[in-house]
Amino acid sequence: MQAAAVRGPKLPRRWLAQLRGLPRDARDTLFLLAVAGITLVPLTPHLPPWAGLGAAALLAWRAVLAWRSRPLPARWVLAALLIAGAGLTLWQFRTIFGRDPGIALVSLLLGLKALETRNRRDTYVLFYVGFFGVSANFLYSQSALTAGWMLLATAGWITALINANLPAGEPPLRQRFGLTLKLLAFGTPAMVVLFLLFPRFAGPLWALPSSAGSATGLTDRMDAGSIASLARDDSVAFRVKFHGPRPPERELYWRGPVLTLFNGQQWSPLPVTPLELRPGYDPPRKLRTQGPGVRYTITMQPSQQPFVFALDAAEGAPTLRGQPQTEVYQLSDLQLRANHPITQLTRYDLTSYPQFSYGPRTLSRHFEADLELPPGDDPRTVALGERLARKAQAEGGGPLQVAQVALQMFRREPFRYTLDPGPYPGRNQIDDFLFDRRVGFCEHYAQAFVVLMRAAGIPARVVTGYQGGRENPIDHTWVVRQSDAHAWAEYWVAGRGWLRADPTAMVDPARVDRSGQTLAAREPLLGVAAFGPRDTALLLRLRNLGDALNNSWNQWILDYGQARQNALLRKLGMNQPDWRQLSALTLAALSLAVSVMGLLLMWERRRTDPWSDAYARLRKRLGESGIACTPADAPLTLAARVRRSALPPRAVASACELLQGLERWRYAAPSQARTQRLRLAQLRRAVRRWRPFP
Repeated sequence: MQAAAVRGPKLPRRWLAQLRGLPRDARDTLFLLAVAGITLVPLTPHLPPWAGLGAAALLAWRAVLAWRSRPLPARWVLAALLIAGAGLTLWQFRTIFGRDPGIALVSLLLGLKALETRNRRDTYVLFYVGFFGVSANFLYSQSALTAGWMLLATAGWITALINANLPAGEPPLRQRFGLTLKLLAFGTPAMVVLFLLFPRFAGPLWALPSSAGSATGLTDRMDAGSIASLARDDSVAFRVKFHGPRPPERELYWRGPVLTLFNGQQWSPLPVTPLELRPGYDPPRKLRTQGPGVRYTITMQPSQQPFVFALDAAEGAPTLRGQPQTEVYQLSDLQLRANHPITQLTRYDLTSYPQFSYGPRTLSRHFEADLELPPGDDPRTVALGERLARKAQAEGGGPLQVAQVALQMFRREPFRYTLDPGPYPGRNQIDDFLFDRRVGFCEHYAQAFVVLMRAAGIPARVVTGYQGGRENPIDHTWVVRQSDAHAWAEYWVAGRGWLRADPTAMVDPARVDRSGQTLAAREPLLGVAAFGPRDTALLLRLRNLGDALNNSWNQWILDYGQARQNALLRKLGMNQPDWRQLSALTLAALSLAVSVMGLLLMWERRRTDPWSDAYARLRKRLGESGIACTPADAPLTLAARVRRSALPPRAVASACELLQGLERWRYAAPSQARTQRLRLAQLRRAVRRWRPFP
């Protein structure tokens, strides 16, 4: 046992020793495969399992062949694997065109091409596929983490390209990577110019369709358990920057899809009429507000869905920045909907009024859908609603009394709020929830309240969205995550319109006071129960730091579109530049950047190394003292001339000591030279102080 423990740490050392003993081309191949792996790692979650495992297996196969100096497989083997990969892609996606099937094929091609690098041309093709893989990562994510990871991958591919064009053994990998960093640094100014001045288009340069399964967050359908499935999703839904005081957290209801139709199992919205999506149409919202408005800016993550979220209740529809082709409409139920799915990071400004009521004050035929219930379903719930209505009518009350009695029932009775209520099968799921199990998430309480109100003859509907959020203490933005997804209810009262009711707050008030943090605190962080309070606080700080970094990246990089480019050009005196002016400005800025980089490169080439600089300075001082010196003189040759000169003995001794020190340093072994940097610095200082005469 002890011997095994001692032998364990020696295994990596033995592998490192074997790696150093491999031929140069084998080490370069392993480095190239490592870079390919770095490129493919972020793509793995978006690939079918067989594609991810297949690409990894191909790269591992090539690594084993390089490690053991074995020959590459025959071309017919690679052709068979390529046909199999294309067939699996066609079977999985029913096409080989589009984003997801294309990336799956590229991942397999990267591994297959690595098994076919017999000459320099094959190596260059592999580089092209690798750089395409770097670009493909941005089709799925444009976050700061992805950009940093792809910058590392790009540096790796450039270093591998340098490896392929240099003679064997020269220079070491560290120096080659340093050359890569210099190339990236020299290219940065041109990249910045193109980023700032290259014409911005309204949409992305590609038009690849997204897969249907890429939609995230809330949808326009709700059944028992659909919102609970989001409670453990910690991804960001949107970020909010308040321009003034923030409302209390209990008032932060972020309105999304409004669900009216109920078939006994699932809720869905009313169909949107063409009239509501007509430009300039103002629906009869009849919004009545109280108190001051709240101004804020939302940065919404791509959801692949047309829903736009706003603090309840928004005053009108916003304009999405930098997306003139996408229009947002506010429907009569106050939900915001775009005419296209939100496929990229989106920013918009809004003003909302947390204290409000809306809708008609009198009952009309438009409320028919808000009263419908599936016939024969949930008889006990329907009977309870009818009893509440009769009691309220007998006591001279109305919808407000019925709603209060229903909400108090949720408060008094032993209902339990949980992430895992389990399934509610069958047609009478509301009965099972209200009278038998009494365990559920927010959607269970919201739909039960709405069914009760409808059974009492009161129009009601379910509203989905998000509730609460959390402030990031680093950049003071308000972050709303998918785990903050929520469902509440609205019911109609004559003379007042639609009013909000949140039965979940009756069962677990902390859910509304502290948003999704309550349940998150009851769950192990990241699914690991071993984290203590200090670890949890550290992870929370790290998450806040990463979130603030991503927010800054979103604001300054991803949000730089047409509008911000036009604002920059206006500051440069170009109010409405056409393509000719913009092209001329871009070319001028590029020329300036390239000229500056060229001058720096020339200076870099002409700059002497520290040893040569010190030796040249000493030769100049000796030449001024009357000693014949040429650049071809070696230090010991020059020392012999100094001894024969008429300089004072003290100057001769010090000059000879410096020349001998420079000679020893110059011709020391490489392992010794690396440890003598301090000695060289001492020699340079002594040369600067040396004078032939006191």
